[in-house]
Amino acid sequence: MFRYLHIAGPLCAGAVIGLAACTAPVVEKARNLDIQGRDATAEAAREYRRLALYEDKMMWDRASAKAFSEKALAASQGRMNTAAPARAVSDPEIAAAYRYLNAMLRAGGDRVAPKAAGQAVARLDCWSEQAAEGDQPLDIGFCRDGFHAYAAETARALQAAGHVVPVPMPTAKSFSVTFPLGSAEPLPDAAQAIDAAARYARTGGEMRIVLGGHADRSGSPLRNQQLSQRRADVVAQLLRARGVPENQISTIGFGETYPRVVTPDGQRSPENRRVEIVIGPAETL
Repeated sequence: MFRYLHIAGPLCAGAVIGLAACTAPVVEKARNLDIQGRDATAEAAREYRRLALYEDKMMWDRASAKAFSEKALAASQGRMNTAAPARAVSDPEIAAAYRYLNAMLRAGGDRVAPKAAGQAVARLDCWSEQAAEGDQPLDIGFCRDGFHAYAAETARALQAAGHVVPVPMPTAKSFSVTFPLGSAEPLPDAAQAIDAAARYARTGGEMRIVLGGHADRSGSPLRNQQLSQRRADVVAQLLRARGVPENQISTIGFGETYPRVVTPDGQRSPENRRVEIVIGPAETL
C-alpha cells in the first residue's frame, strides 16, 4: 500500500521530524468517534475505524485511511453504502460478493446477525480497496477471508431464524496469461493456462468466461488501453479454438488501470502484462 507520503495540511506541521504526526482531519474525527450500539452499522463503523487507523499509522496510506474514515463516520450515523464500487467490474469475484452481501441484507441478515453482517460489510469494502491497489497480498487475503467467514456466519444465523437464505456465493476460478513487452501474443508457457481454462469452462453448467486484458505502464495510456483489449481478444480466440462457445466469452480491456504490481509511470512490469481469465456460473459473472 505504501507508495509515497504527501506532507500537507495543518496536522502535518513538523512532520519532517515526526511522520506519524501527519494525519488528515477526517482520520482524527474517526479516531475520536464514540460509537454506541450493537447494530450492524455500529459494528461496521468500528471496523472501518480500525482499518482507517491501521492504514494511517502502520501503512502510511493516507488515501485509504481517509476513505475508511469517511465510511466510519457515515456508519456511525446509521448510513452504510453497500453498492459495489465501479472498480469491482474488474474483479467478477468481488462483484459477485457484493451481490451476495446485499441479498443477505435484504433477507434480514443485519437484524439477525448484526455483528457478523456489519463486519462482512466492512471487510468486503476492505477486500475491494486492497484488491484495487494490488500490492499487499496478505492484506487482500485478510479482508477477503474475513468477508467469507462473516458472510457464512450471517447465512447460518438467517437459516437458524427461519429466514430465506440466499444461494451460497459460487466461487469463480481464475487463470492468468502473460505477454511479452508490447505484444498481444501470449508467452509460450501460456498454453498450459489456456488449456486448463478451456477444460474448466467445459465442465458443465451455464459457465461464463470474462477476459480482462491489462498492460504495464511503459507506453501511453491510450496505447495500453488498445493493447490490453487486443490481448483479451487473442485469448478469446485461443479459447474458442479449444472448443469454448463464443457466446460464453466476454472481453474487456483495462489498460494500465488495474496493475497487479503498482509501479511508477513508464516502468516495464512483466506481471502487469496479462489477461485474467475468470470463469464461473453465469449468474455471478
